[in-house]
Amino acid sequence: MIEIEFSIYLASKKEWVHLRKNIRFPAVPRVGESIKFNNSVVGDYFAWTVKQVTYRENGVIEVMTDLLDNINCRMYSFEEHDEFLEFYHSY
Repeated sequence: MIEIEFSIYLASKKEWVHLRKNIRFPAVPRVGESIKFNNSVVGDYFAWTVKQVTYRENGVIEVMTDLLDNINCRMYSFEEHDEFLEFYHSY
């Protein structure tokens, strides 16, 4: 198992957040693959697309995901700010 530091991004029309989560995986995900993170509050039905994988000199592997639900590069995840806050607080 490999410990990987994931960067997770959420955004509403008003604000955005960068979350980090360390997870042990059997392999390093590749660019273009999708990851689902466990969330017992709102469910794990959203998948984040891997945008970049970085191998640091100290052995840390960082995986950056694309902005959640960034349909047509609109640059936000949620239409409603309250929904954004619900997801933000659950992760």
